[in-house]
Amino acid sequence: MNKLVYVLSLFSLTFCISCDNDFDLNEEWKDIPVTYGMISPEDSVQYIRIERVFNDPDRSALEVAQISDSVYYDDINVTLTDLNNGKSYVLDKINGNNYNHLRDDGIFLKDPNYLYRLDEKDVIFQKHKYQLMATKENGDTLLSGITEVVEDINIYHPISNANPIVLKYISRFNVAWDGGANAGSYDVLLVFHLKEKDSSVSDEWKDKTLTWKVVEGLKEFKYSIVGKDFYVFLQSNLDNNPNITRKFESFDVKVRGVGKELTEYIEVLNANLGITSSQQIPTYTNMTNGYGVFTSVNTQVLSGLYLSWVTKDSLRVGKYTKDLNFE
Repeated sequence: MNKLVYVLSLFSLTFCISCDNDFDLNEEWKDIPVTYGMISPEDSVQYIRIERVFNDPDRSALEVAQISDSVYYDDINVTLTDLNNGKSYVLDKINGNNYNHLRDDGIFLKDPNYLYRLDEKDVIFQKHKYQLMATKENGDTLLSGITEVVEDINIYHPISNANPIVLKYISRFNVAWDGGANAGSYDVLLVFHLKEKDSSVSDEWKDKTLTWKVVEGLKEFKYSIVGKDFYVFLQSNLDNNPNITRKFESFDVKVRGVGKELTEYIEVLNANLGITSSQQIPTYTNMTNGYGVFTSVNTQVLSGLYLSWVTKDSLRVGKYTKDLNFE
């Protein structure tokens, strides 16, 4: 969720600070909504953020961004409709802080942190089209947007978790997949499951999970990970503490298909903010009567992979991880 909030904050900020966009922030006040939503078949709860683009000629944007009434709507009805089967769902307005979805630090007030929430299982299906709509009290449409959910992904390499994984410094660990229609790009993540025991505290082994975002925004259906990078990641993300003993239990491979809408938005943003760019803030949107991104994500996980004894030996005595006290 923090990633979603971060991207929306970037998106909202572009409309708060730019004077070169399609509308003039110093003209007569307009009610312009900004939306961010990423729906997913694997999530039992969906969250959407809808805010205002604010305009106050007498106060700075930084000041107005701390005023709840200037940022949020009080009187809108938000629905999500499956256009394949016609079913429609009403989202509840909630304070994300009460659900452990805290807003990242930035220019916007952190409390309240209003989101729209759909707490219902089995409502998001691969390859279905969904329409997000917000209406005012008088029935007028405030905004709407449509996305088609990313198709399920099939990881075919590694073939299974039956055989141990060998990771030498110069070897490569290959991940490959197919499926994922409607995705604009793919992310590859490795999730490591460890056990740790801090002898200065107790003799109890505790579970620890580390997530390595190996690559993001990939357009191909495969990626090759250099073995050395695995050891360097652990070296950089685990404390060098002589009191802590570790065991490497297993790891998961995750491939995440990211909707075309978010992929395109990020590409437009990167193209316009580079050192050789025009420095104009982009106004990409797939929303009608507003700005923002309504998209989807779908993730496939191959879990329970384990390391070969040669690889575990490298964890114990190798130059990158020898001080991490792996057994």
